[in-house]
Amino acid sequence: MSDPERPLPPDAVAAADPAEETPPSRAAVEDALRFLNHQTTQARLTQAEAAAAIKALVDTLVSTGALPHGEYERRRQRNLDVAARAIQEHPEVRLAPAVDKYAVGPLPDIDCASLLPLCRARCCTLTVWCSAQDLDERVVQWDYARPYQIRKREDNYCAHSEPSTYRCTIYAQRPAICRTYDCRQDRRIWRDFARKIPEDF
Repeated sequence: MSDPERPLPPDAVAAADPAEETPPSRAAVEDALRFLNHQTTQARLTQAEAAAAIKALVDTLVSTGALPHGEYERRRQRNLDVAARAIQEHPEVRLAPAVDKYAVGPLPDIDCASLLPLCRARCCTLTVWCSAQDLDERVVQWDYARPYQIRKREDNYCAHSEPSTYRCTIYAQRPAICRTYDCRQDRRIWRDFARKIPEDF
């Protein structure tokens, strides 16, 4: 333990000065967030176990007549409404399935390059989640406020979609879902794929 009367050495004082601190790297921030999000997931599992135990207890009390069913339902619904609002306000921590994106297949046989002027890459406005593989590569950018959703621009396009051409700037390292996604039957994209009529956008 340090002596409160003893002055700190000059280098310690400099390190403690916020103006002199080096901002953390993106990698350090992401590692910290991944740890926190992992802890959040573990906490939710613990919460789920506690909720299951409480439900079993309530079921037992109701079945034996010790707890009036109507009163229980009224209180349960009120608390459920509160919990539902809290979940909506705080996004969940979610990862895409753990698959090797470089080994997925077969891939859809779609000539995306020729279709971009028509569809304007609207698939790049869909919500996509990163996998642990994506996070480890540190190429795909994810939204810190919505872990681990791929970050979007203000126009709702993926941050890796080039605004002028709609081309993917990380095509070689794009997530697995981007590799396997087939837009041909998706009505959010095409009104009639065979006739090359995109849906209203």
